[in-house]
Formats: sequence, C-alpha cells, structure tokens
Amino acid sequence: MEETRSKKSDVIAYARTVFPDISRENAFMTGDRCYDIEGAAAQGLESVGVLYGYGSADELKGADYTVPDVRALSELLLTSD
Repeated sequence: MEETRSKKSDVIAYARTVFPDISRENAFMTGDRCYDIEGAAAQGLESVGVLYGYGSADELKGADYTVPDVRALSELLLTSD
C-alpha cells in the first residue's frame, strides 16, 4: 500500500529476500497479467500464465508455461522437476 514496490519485479525481489532458501530453480511466478510474466523474467524466474484470470492468451505469450485452469496448473506444478 506504500507503493514502495510498484513494479512486479520489485515485489518478487522483496519476496525472495523474505524467503531466501527458495532457489530460482524451485520457484515459479504464476500470474494472469503481462506484468507478472515480465517481473518473473526480470528476476530470472520461470513463469506460468493462467488463462482464468484477467489477462488474455495474447497478453501471456511470453510466459514459459500457460495453463487454462487450476487443474492444469496443479498438474504442471506437481510434475515439474
């Protein structure tokens, strides 16, 4: 609410300081807007675009993965190495 972290990449960077034991290899940024995907890329994280949110498939083209629903997201996360 203070708007000190107005860019998604700043939010992700802050979250990584709060949870330093989580490596980039064991984390995804999941989001429904291009800002989520861009923020993930800026922080070196893989991204998952979810089509059940506000963004369109066209907006999420840069995501590493795209899923249509929660079931597909669950399957992706549970089968990823």
